[in-house]
Amino acid sequence: MDVVGFCSIETLHLQLNPTCTILIKAPNGKGKSTILSALVWAIYGKNLKGVSDVNTWKEVRPKDYKGTMVQVFFQKDSHTYKIIRCQKYEEVLDDGAKGKDRLIFIKDGDVIDIKGKGKIQDAINREIGLSYTLFMNSIMFGQGIRRLIQESNSDKKKIFEEVFDLEFLNLAKGIALQDKNNLISQINEVEHESQMLKKELEANKEAYFDMRDREKSFKQKIREERKELKQDREKLTKLLIEKQKQIKDEVDASLQIKIKKQNRLILDLRGKIKDAKSLSNVPLKRVIKELVIQLEAGHYKRALRDAKSIYKAFSDLDKYDKEYQEALERLEELGSVNDKYRKLKSDCDDIASDIASVDEDLAKLKQEKLKVMSPKYKQKLKEIRKKLRKVDEDFHNKELELENYNWLINDPLGNNGIKAYLFDSSLEFLNKCLEKYSEVLGFRIEFNIDLGTARKEFVTLIERDGMIIDYDELSGGEKQLVCVAMAFAMNEALTASKGINLAFLDEVFESLSSDNVEIVTSLIRHIFKEKTLFLITHLDSLPLGNTKILQVEKTQGLSKYQLL
Repeated sequence: MDVVGFCSIETLHLQLNPTCTILIKAPNGKGKSTILSALVWAIYGKNLKGVSDVNTWKEVRPKDYKGTMVQVFFQKDSHTYKIIRCQKYEEVLDDGAKGKDRLIFIKDGDVIDIKGKGKIQDAINREIGLSYTLFMNSIMFGQGIRRLIQESNSDKKKIFEEVFDLEFLNLAKGIALQDKNNLISQINEVEHESQMLKKELEANKEAYFDMRDREKSFKQKIREERKELKQDREKLTKLLIEKQKQIKDEVDASLQIKIKKQNRLILDLRGKIKDAKSLSNVPLKRVIKELVIQLEAGHYKRALRDAKSIYKAFSDLDKYDKEYQEALERLEELGSVNDKYRKLKSDCDDIASDIASVDEDLAKLKQEKLKVMSPKYKQKLKEIRKKLRKVDEDFHNKELELENYNWLINDPLGNNGIKAYLFDSSLEFLNKCLEKYSEVLGFRIEFNIDLGTARKEFVTLIERDGMIIDYDELSGGEKQLVCVAMAFAMNEALTASKGINLAFLDEVFESLSSDNVEIVTSLIRHIFKEKTLFLITHLDSLPLGNTKILQVEKTQGLSKYQLL
């Protein structure tokens, strides 16, 4: 990050990727937190101090002051990006124009051609993979910064979905809904076209029969017409025989039985999975407690039986999940075969209808030897029938496609589908991180969703000495420990999902006793051992290894930085 003329910072060049802890030290008011403000302002255009003007104060500006410019470099997927944000900056930027109040985004040395700050900001957020809210809840933690436990339920949901990388499912569902709506419009158009063709068919039939009754022709024409009809009949009969060979009544009946059996199997597996989950979802602490009670009471066989039943539930859950997915795939295969059989039967009915129509025409020709059908109207009827079959087939295929979209939206992409499974798994990862911290904290923190409420509220459980404690009942230091633990767990989740190994902690030890300082220090040593950590603190001595010191001094109102 390069900073020029931002608040009290005259100039600063800071590497953001050393694998160590950078201790930022100085008395209050020297410009420590200004470093963090500059970074957040460059990326998101927001000042942590809530002031829109980030220019250096007029009273302390150097004579050659050119305005504010902050640029941040980052790499992603072998590409190098640069964000440059300016405020009243007079110098020329990479694109050859003055900075002024501009925001530009550069990829591999080329300015990305996007118009408007809002759209440029959206592009930056996409490439970084972090919204402002997620950044402030997982990368940056400090005094005056809003904390996760203070966020609204909807914002917590958005933060969790983003940190666990689940937004792509929302996008997929949106695309599927849009495609479904387009498909419904197409179905309506095809249905309208079919209705119009049927009306046209009826009108032409009426005209055709009228013309046939009035039109006379020679015997030769009648013979040619009969010959053509017989050829059509032979072709249609041959086609009908070929298709009928593919249909067997016993196969059709067997297929329906198999589908019913498969549906029963799926329902049975769902019940088994539900039963297995009811056992496997029992909290570990409760299980151990009940087993200890039974063992202390001497009920060894009962304790062994209960332990085996829970172990079996975990084993059965994987087996049933696999069998359930296989059963769904088999049902889909059977459904596909069933659709083919129905299509074949429909085709046979249409062909048989055409053969009957040809037979009818032949019979009428035989009775009315002096009358012939108008070739013009006959050809028109054939074209309409052919087009109508094609349109009706298209309508049928689109209805099947619509059923698939409904299944996709309501099942895999629904609230109880893939997203729910991934969300539960991701939340479990977060709670595992918090569970590890409990050994150091002396109390346990757990994120849960209250399924008993209509809004599915997020709840934070804090357990100490076997009792659930409300957050507001904690002391100031304990609240600080809870917020620190949440921020650290979110950072670990972010590392796991997005590979980001960076954090900024501003006065994380405030309101903490010496014992609690040691607790937080222990967590930092464990969590940020192989990450980049910028730590603002007034403490002179911290038991942290692999550290560097960024010394901050202020001279004539301007902050100076030196890495020791």
